[in-house]
Amino acid sequence: MEMPGGLPMADLGEDRDGLTLDRLHLPLGPALPDWPAGLVVRVALQGDVIQEATAEVLDAGHARPVPWPSGSGVARELDGLGRFLAIAGWTDAAARARGLRDARLADGASEQPDGPVVDLVRRVRRSRTLRWLIRGIPTGGSDVAALLETRLGAIEAMLTAPHASPISRPGVGELPELLVGAEFAAARLIVAAVDPETDRSPVAQEARHG
Repeated sequence: MEMPGGLPMADLGEDRDGLTLDRLHLPLGPALPDWPAGLVVRVALQGDVIQEATAEVLDAGHARPVPWPSGSGVARELDGLGRFLAIAGWTDAAARARGLRDARLADGASEQPDGPVVDLVRRVRRSRTLRWLIRGIPTGGSDVAALLETRLGAIEAMLTAPHASPISRPGVGELPELLVGAEFAAARLIVAAVDPETDRSPVAQEARHG
């Protein structure tokens, strides 16, 4: 339901305890800083908890994706790491990740020293502030901290074996299940940590809090 001017208006729904609470419908995307291109997530909130979610990619199936170059696995993970750190508010580390990504794409991985990337991974891993910020944020059967560690570990692995298997990224169709039950304030961090594959899943997918 909308008010004049397109503003969302709360309706009513039962929460998990059977209480009737206001439910507010809000969109995320498609135009947000450090947000996957074309992704639109629509959520229904009760309080600050996501009770329902749908996700789709605008113009999916029409836009032609630009593949990452062969051997650019480290750059691909640095790209995701940069977005995650930016959403987390660590702007200088995010800029460092993006700078290292750009250098590896411009000059080729073999022309770039691994030391600066290793230093960044260690810096992120050792940050107590970042660990405090993301602790306890669930994403389905995992959590944001575990997903971050998976990315850091993948970067380290690909530095020694450039053709190592990349991280398996969920499609957009899996994203709603990872968001339902989370607090709305954590939604963008979850999306950045998951880094969904937006070249798939043209159909909107929905999940609800059981």
